[in-house]
Amino acid sequence: MELVGGIQRMEHAIQTPVWDPAWRPGVSRAVAQLRAAFAEHVDRTEGPSGLYAGVVGDAPRLARYLSVLVDDHETVRSALDELEGRLDSCDHEEVRCEATQLIRAMWEHRQRGADLLYEAYETDLGGET
Repeated sequence: MELVGGIQRMEHAIQTPVWDPAWRPGVSRAVAQLRAAFAEHVDRTEGPSGLYAGVVGDAPRLARYLSVLVDDHETVRSALDELEGRLDSCDHEEVRCEATQLIRAMWEHRQRGADLLYEAYETDLGGET
């Protein structure tokens, strides 16, 4: 499952009218799908053979920025846990608000990752002839 698709499914789920009986089950399903997509993303990026290891090998100057992305992973995992835990006990607007914050954090994380990859592989530092 692709992360972008998971984020978009979450966006769609929270936009459904709250009086629709399918709202809560739809949001719950979207959270589960987003969790699975995010776990895949983390598996592909972290670890000794992940994308981040390749970036460190190719552009070690960016290692400290990678730690921000890894920290983002923990923040998103925690937010997913909190959102999932609130689905049955909170009102619709609180769930929507938390889901919206989670979505924003995930889009920002994706952008930081894209910026980092651009910096690692597209920025010419000079010095070569």
